[in-house]
Amino acid sequence: MKTLAYCGLNCEDCPVFVATANNDNGLREKTASDWSKLYGAQLSDYLGKNSLSPEDMNCSGCQSQSGLFIGCMNCPIRTCAQEKKFISCASCNEYEICGILNGFFSIHRNAKENLDRIRVP
Repeated sequence: MKTLAYCGLNCEDCPVFVATANNDNGLREKTASDWSKLYGAQLSDYLGKNSLSPEDMNCSGCQSQSGLFIGCMNCPIRTCAQEKKFISCASCNEYEICGILNGFFSIHRNAKENLDRIRVP
């Protein structure tokens, strides 16, 4: 079974999750560099720094209680789903109208596809 995040992303496709599972320091370094370039402006606003280090590249998956990537740890989608005691956003009555989730889906269409497959209207 795939390790789905609350938002529908497959954690097993995430390079941070893969680097942690395989203890792959090369992948940690590459992902830290790549994501620092991609998300530098957001990192500064969101985390108070403009780059990520290889030490930041550790995650046991969204559903885990510890060992989360710093971006996932502070994710508003994750926080909301946990507060509502959902396994994923697919269970939420506000799924179709959620502004945060729909904004996220505009970037991560595969996450919506994953949740749509398990959603029971």
